[in-house]
Amino acid sequence: MKQLSLFPELDLKSDEPLQVDHSTNTLFNKMVEKPVRKPNATPPKTKTIKVPASNGGVIKPKEKPKVRAEDFNERLERMIYQYEGTIPKPKHYDNPNIIDAENLGKKPKPFNNNDPSTYPSDRDQKQRLSSWDIILDQTIKSGTSREKKEMRKYLKDKYKDPIQRKLFTEKEKRFISEYKAPEVTIPKVDTTFLTQNFKPIEQTIEQKIRDEQFQKLLDDQKKAEEDKHKGLAYLLGV
Repeated sequence: MKQLSLFPELDLKSDEPLQVDHSTNTLFNKMVEKPVRKPNATPPKTKTIKVPASNGGVIKPKEKPKVRAEDFNERLERMIYQYEGTIPKPKHYDNPNIIDAENLGKKPKPFNNNDPSTYPSDRDQKQRLSSWDIILDQTIKSGTSREKKEMRKYLKDKYKDPIQRKLFTEKEKRFISEYKAPEVTIPKVDTTFLTQNFKPIEQTIEQKIRDEQFQKLLDDQKKAEEDKHKGLAYLLGV
């Protein structure tokens, strides 16, 4: 019961079995009765159907988490905790949706086995990994002209580094007009083997005889057709 209390979408008093909402990958067992909208699509005399109470039976796409920068007070608490250690850990410190001002809108560092700051377990790197794609999408789709300008400048500076350039995604390259579609090369097929060591099929004696007979038949038909247009009968129109 204590574990179930961690899931507010579950009805602890319900006798309904636990089910999975595959659109959000969550469990639910709250069901409500809804009137049938298409009577012909259900068994006869079916007036209501059971649907999940959480979303009324309508499948909703999973929303991306909304990230934000820490405010002034949160940043002050974090810095005191990190550099002085005179206060307890701030409540927002481990919140993946509240990003440090130094990490917000910054690309993750390229992984380097000799640099612990590039490990996914590093706090700064973890924040950059979890927020970069979201911030980039927000800037591209709904950012102001100033935000887009700043993002382009930031990406272009990173693009100058050959190591960073290799890690750029297609989306990032398109945003700064550096994307080039890969060239499609059609492989050349070597056809010389078709003519090398080619030997015509030798005919047997029987095949040669049949070919000569067939050719003689064609010649006879052609001669007979020519003879029709010769002689006195042809001239008289008979």
